[in-house]
Amino acid sequence: MPYRYAHYFYLALIPASALAFSGYLSDLPDAGISKHLHAFSATLWILLLAAQCASIHNGFRRLHRKLGYAGLVLFPVYLGGFLLVFQSEARRIIDGDPYATVFGPGIGAITLIAVAATAYMVYAGLRDRRNVQLHARWMLVTVFLFSESVLGRLLNNFVPALWVDDIDDVRRIYDAFHLSQLAAIALALVLYTRAREHGAPFVFVIAVLLLQSLALELFDDLDTWRGLFVDMGEWPTTPILLAGILAGVVLAVLGWTRGRRGMPSKPLSA
Repeated sequence: MPYRYAHYFYLALIPASALAFSGYLSDLPDAGISKHLHAFSATLWILLLAAQCASIHNGFRRLHRKLGYAGLVLFPVYLGGFLLVFQSEARRIIDGDPYATVFGPGIGAITLIAVAATAYMVYAGLRDRRNVQLHARWMLVTVFLFSESVLGRLLNNFVPALWVDDIDDVRRIYDAFHLSQLAAIALALVLYTRAREHGAPFVFVIAVLLLQSLALELFDDLDTWRGLFVDMGEWPTTPILLAGILAGVVLAVLGWTRGRRGMPSKPLSA
Protein backbone atom coordinates (compact mmCIF):
# COMPACT_ATOMS: atom_id res chain seq x y z
CA MET A 1 0.00 0.00 0.00
CA PRO A 2 1.54 3.37 -1.03
CA TYR A 3 1.77 6.58 1.01
CA ARG A 4 2.72 5.10 4.35
CA TYR A 5 2.70 8.50 6.04
CA ALA A 6 -0.28 10.06 4.26
CA HIS A 7 -2.24 10.09 7.53
CA TYR A 8 -0.04 12.97 8.70
CA PHE A 9 -1.15 14.97 5.67
CA TYR A 10 -4.78 14.20 6.41
CA LEU A 11 -4.44 15.13 10.08
CA ALA A 12 -2.63 18.38 9.24
CA LEU A 13 -5.72 19.46 7.31
CA ILE A 14 -7.72 19.64 10.56
CA PRO A 15 -5.84 22.53 12.26
CA ALA A 16 -5.25 24.14 8.86
CA SER A 17 -9.00 24.12 8.25
CA ALA A 18 -9.63 25.65 11.66
CA LEU A 19 -7.36 28.55 10.74
CA ALA A 20 -8.79 28.87 7.25
CA PHE A 21 -12.42 28.83 8.40
CA SER A 22 -11.94 30.77 11.62
CA GLY A 23 -14.88 32.98 10.65
CA TYR A 24 -17.16 29.96 10.72
CA LEU A 25 -15.82 28.81 14.09
CA SER A 26 -16.30 32.27 15.60
CA ASP A 27 -19.94 32.37 14.50
CA LEU A 28 -21.12 28.82 15.17
CA PRO A 29 -24.60 29.70 16.55
CA ASP A 30 -25.54 31.63 13.39
CA ALA A 31 -23.70 29.54 10.80
CA GLY A 32 -26.71 27.44 9.81
CA ILE A 33 -27.34 23.73 9.45
CA SER A 34 -25.84 23.55 5.94
CA LYS A 35 -22.40 24.69 7.05
CA HIS A 36 -22.56 22.62 10.23
CA LEU A 37 -23.36 19.44 8.34
CA HIS A 38 -20.65 20.06 5.77
CA ALA A 39 -18.03 20.90 8.40
CA PHE A 40 -18.92 17.89 10.54
CA SER A 41 -19.06 15.37 7.69
CA ALA A 42 -15.92 16.72 6.00
CA THR A 43 -13.98 16.54 9.27
CA LEU A 44 -15.14 12.97 9.81
CA TRP A 45 -14.16 12.09 6.23
CA ILE A 46 -10.62 13.40 6.76
CA LEU A 47 -10.30 11.58 10.08
CA LEU A 48 -11.62 8.40 8.45
CA LEU A 49 -9.01 8.58 5.70
CA ALA A 50 -6.27 9.18 8.27
CA ALA A 51 -7.44 6.21 10.35
CA GLN A 52 -7.66 3.95 7.31
CA CYS A 53 -4.17 4.89 6.19
CA ALA A 54 -2.66 4.37 9.64
CA SER A 55 -4.51 1.11 10.25
CA ILE A 56 -3.50 -0.62 7.02
CA HIS A 57 0.13 0.43 7.31
CA ASN A 58 0.32 -0.86 10.88
CA GLY A 59 -1.17 -4.24 10.07
CA PHE A 60 -4.69 -3.69 11.39
CA ARG A 61 -6.49 -5.04 8.35
CA ARG A 62 -9.68 -5.91 10.18
CA LEU A 63 -9.94 -2.36 11.54
CA HIS A 64 -9.21 -0.99 8.07
CA ARG A 65 -12.07 -3.07 6.67
CA LYS A 66 -14.50 -1.91 9.36
CA LEU A 67 -13.55 1.71 8.75
CA GLY A 68 -14.28 1.10 5.07
CA TYR A 69 -17.78 0.00 5.97
CA ALA A 70 -18.16 3.18 8.06
CA GLY A 71 -17.11 5.16 5.00
CA LEU A 72 -19.98 3.67 3.04
CA VAL A 73 -22.34 5.27 5.57
CA LEU A 74 -20.46 8.55 5.87
CA PHE A 75 -20.00 9.20 2.16
CA PRO A 76 -23.69 9.84 1.33
CA VAL A 77 -23.98 12.26 4.27
CA TYR A 78 -20.78 14.01 3.18
CA LEU A 79 -22.13 14.37 -0.36
CA GLY A 80 -25.48 15.68 0.88
CA GLY A 81 -23.77 18.26 3.08
CA PHE A 82 -21.58 19.30 0.16
CA LEU A 83 -24.69 20.01 -1.93
CA LEU A 84 -26.16 22.11 0.87
CA VAL A 85 -23.05 24.28 0.88
CA PHE A 86 -23.57 24.80 -2.84
CA GLN A 87 -27.09 26.06 -2.16
CA SER A 88 -25.97 28.19 0.79
CA GLU A 89 -23.79 30.24 -1.56
CA ALA A 90 -26.89 31.08 -3.61
CA ARG A 91 -28.75 32.09 -0.46
CA ARG A 92 -25.97 34.52 0.41
CA ILE A 93 -26.80 36.38 -2.81
CA ILE A 94 -30.50 36.39 -1.94
CA ASP A 95 -29.65 37.75 1.52
CA GLY A 96 -27.77 40.64 -0.07
CA ASP A 97 -24.21 39.67 0.84
CA PRO A 98 -22.12 42.12 -1.27
CA TYR A 99 -19.24 39.68 -1.70
CA ALA A 100 -21.47 36.79 -2.73
CA THR A 101 -23.24 39.07 -5.19
CA VAL A 102 -19.92 39.60 -6.97
CA PHE A 103 -18.39 36.12 -6.95
CA GLY A 104 -21.18 33.84 -5.70
CA PRO A 105 -22.12 32.31 -9.08
CA GLY A 106 -18.49 31.44 -9.76
CA ILE A 107 -18.09 29.89 -6.31
CA GLY A 108 -21.31 27.99 -6.89
CA ALA A 109 -20.00 26.61 -10.18
CA ILE A 110 -16.71 25.39 -8.71
CA THR A 111 -18.55 23.91 -5.72
CA LEU A 112 -20.87 21.95 -8.00
CA ILE A 113 -17.84 20.69 -9.94
CA ALA A 114 -16.25 19.65 -6.65
CA VAL A 115 -19.38 17.76 -5.60
CA ALA A 116 -19.51 15.82 -8.87
CA ALA A 117 -15.77 15.14 -8.89
CA THR A 118 -15.74 13.98 -5.27
CA ALA A 119 -18.65 11.66 -5.98
CA TYR A 120 -16.77 10.05 -8.87
CA MET A 121 -13.47 9.77 -6.98
CA VAL A 122 -15.07 7.96 -4.06
CA TYR A 123 -16.94 5.68 -6.47
CA ALA A 124 -13.68 4.93 -8.28
CA GLY A 125 -11.90 4.28 -5.00
CA LEU A 126 -14.51 1.70 -4.06
CA ARG A 127 -14.51 0.19 -7.53
CA ASP A 128 -10.72 -0.19 -7.51
CA ARG A 129 -10.31 -1.29 -3.89
CA ARG A 130 -8.83 -4.65 -5.00
CA ASN A 131 -6.05 -2.68 -6.67
CA VAL A 132 -4.29 -1.13 -3.68
CA GLN A 133 -2.24 1.24 -5.83
CA LEU A 134 -5.29 2.83 -7.44
CA HIS A 135 -7.46 2.59 -4.34
CA ALA A 136 -5.01 4.55 -2.19
CA ARG A 137 -4.61 7.21 -4.85
CA TRP A 138 -8.34 7.67 -5.45
CA MET A 139 -8.86 8.10 -1.71
CA LEU A 140 -5.98 10.57 -1.50
CA VAL A 141 -7.29 12.83 -4.26
CA THR A 142 -10.70 13.13 -2.58
CA VAL A 143 -9.14 15.73 -0.27
CA PHE A 144 -7.33 17.69 -2.98
CA LEU A 145 -10.40 19.78 -3.76
CA PHE A 146 -10.78 20.45 -0.04
CA SER A 147 -7.13 21.18 0.71
CA GLU A 148 -6.82 23.77 -2.06
CA SER A 149 -9.87 25.55 -0.64
CA VAL A 150 -8.18 25.61 2.75
CA LEU A 151 -4.96 26.97 1.26
CA GLY A 152 -6.82 29.68 -0.63
CA ARG A 153 -8.47 30.93 2.54
CA LEU A 154 -5.18 30.80 4.43
CA LEU A 155 -3.61 32.98 1.76
CA ASN A 156 -6.43 35.51 2.11
CA ASN A 157 -6.17 35.41 5.90
CA PHE A 158 -2.41 35.62 6.37
CA VAL A 159 -0.73 37.05 3.25
CA PRO A 160 -1.00 40.88 3.38
CA ALA A 161 -0.97 41.24 -0.40
CA LEU A 162 -4.08 39.03 -0.54
CA TRP A 163 -6.04 40.47 2.39
CA VAL A 164 -9.64 41.34 1.60
CA ASP A 165 -10.60 44.48 3.52
CA ASP A 166 -13.57 45.60 1.44
CA ILE A 167 -15.49 44.87 -1.73
CA ASP A 168 -12.81 46.53 -3.86
CA ASP A 169 -10.40 43.76 -2.88
CA VAL A 170 -12.61 40.94 -4.10
CA ARG A 171 -10.21 40.13 -6.95
CA ARG A 172 -7.77 38.90 -4.31
CA ILE A 173 -10.13 36.04 -3.50
CA TYR A 174 -9.81 34.90 -7.11
CA ASP A 175 -6.02 35.30 -6.99
CA ALA A 176 -5.72 33.23 -3.81
CA PHE A 177 -7.96 30.57 -5.31
CA HIS A 178 -5.88 30.27 -8.47
CA LEU A 179 -2.64 30.14 -6.48
CA SER A 180 -4.02 27.34 -4.33
CA GLN A 181 -5.14 25.52 -7.47
CA LEU A 182 -1.63 25.79 -8.89
CA ALA A 183 -0.16 24.37 -5.68
CA ALA A 184 -2.58 21.43 -5.77
CA ILE A 185 -1.82 20.81 -9.45
CA ALA A 186 1.92 20.90 -8.76
CA LEU A 187 1.55 18.33 -5.97
CA ALA A 188 -0.61 16.12 -8.16
CA LEU A 189 1.96 16.30 -10.97
CA VAL A 190 4.79 15.31 -8.62
CA LEU A 191 2.82 12.32 -7.34
CA TYR A 192 1.84 11.37 -10.88
CA THR A 193 5.44 11.35 -12.13
CA ARG A 194 6.50 9.08 -9.28
CA ALA A 195 4.20 6.26 -10.48
CA ARG A 196 2.72 7.04 -13.88
CA GLU A 197 1.32 3.55 -14.32
CA HIS A 198 -1.00 4.23 -11.39
CA GLY A 199 -1.46 7.93 -12.10
CA ALA A 200 -5.07 8.02 -13.37
CA PRO A 201 -6.46 9.59 -10.15
CA PHE A 202 -3.96 12.45 -10.41
CA VAL A 203 -4.73 13.03 -14.09
CA PHE A 204 -8.40 13.23 -13.17
CA VAL A 205 -7.95 15.66 -10.28
CA ILE A 206 -5.65 17.92 -12.32
CA ALA A 207 -8.34 18.16 -15.01
CA VAL A 208 -10.92 19.01 -12.35
CA LEU A 209 -8.71 21.70 -10.81
CA LEU A 210 -8.15 23.32 -14.21
CA LEU A 211 -11.88 23.18 -14.95
CA GLN A 212 -12.63 24.87 -11.62
CA SER A 213 -10.23 27.74 -12.29
CA LEU A 214 -11.81 28.27 -15.70
CA ALA A 215 -15.33 28.08 -14.26
CA LEU A 216 -14.58 30.67 -11.57
CA GLU A 217 -13.63 33.20 -14.23
CA LEU A 218 -16.43 32.41 -16.67
CA PHE A 219 -19.55 31.71 -14.64
CA ASP A 220 -19.69 35.02 -12.76
CA ASP A 221 -20.44 36.75 -16.06
CA LEU A 222 -23.03 34.30 -17.36
CA ASP A 223 -26.43 35.86 -16.71
CA THR A 224 -28.27 32.60 -17.41
CA TRP A 225 -26.21 30.73 -14.81
CA ARG A 226 -26.51 33.57 -12.30
CA GLY A 227 -30.29 33.53 -12.58
CA LEU A 228 -30.51 29.75 -12.29
CA PHE A 229 -28.09 29.73 -9.37
CA VAL A 230 -30.08 32.34 -7.44
CA ASP A 231 -33.29 30.41 -8.15
CA MET A 232 -31.71 27.29 -6.62
CA GLY A 233 -31.17 29.27 -3.46
CA GLU A 234 -34.96 29.37 -3.08
CA TRP A 235 -35.37 25.62 -3.35
CA PRO A 236 -36.30 23.67 -0.19
CA THR A 237 -33.25 22.40 1.67
CA THR A 238 -34.52 18.92 2.53
CA PRO A 239 -34.94 17.62 -1.06
CA ILE A 240 -31.43 18.83 -1.94
CA LEU A 241 -29.97 17.05 1.08
CA LEU A 242 -31.89 13.88 0.30
CA ALA A 243 -30.81 14.02 -3.36
CA GLY A 244 -27.18 14.20 -2.28
CA ILE A 245 -27.60 11.34 0.17
CA LEU A 246 -29.43 9.21 -2.41
CA ALA A 247 -26.72 9.86 -5.01
CA GLY A 248 -24.10 8.89 -2.45
CA VAL A 249 -25.90 5.65 -1.62
CA VAL A 250 -26.26 4.72 -5.29
CA LEU A 251 -22.61 5.45 -6.07
CA ALA A 252 -21.41 3.60 -2.97
CA VAL A 253 -23.43 0.54 -3.90
CA LEU A 254 -22.26 0.65 -7.52
CA GLY A 255 -18.64 1.13 -6.55
CA TRP A 256 -18.76 -1.61 -3.95
CA THR A 257 -20.51 -4.03 -6.32
CA ARG A 258 -18.07 -3.42 -9.15
CA GLY A 259 -15.16 -3.84 -6.79
CA ARG A 260 -16.14 -7.30 -5.59
CA ARG A 261 -13.62 -10.05 -6.20
CA GLY A 262 -14.04 -11.55 -9.62
CA MET A 263 -15.39 -8.32 -11.14
CA PRO A 264 -12.40 -6.51 -12.69
CA SER A 265 -12.63 -2.74 -12.85
CA LYS A 266 -11.87 -0.55 -15.82
CA PRO A 267 -10.04 2.42 -14.32
CA LEU A 268 -9.44 5.62 -16.24
CA SER A 269 -6.19 5.22 -18.17
CA ALA A 270 -3.44 7.62 -17.19
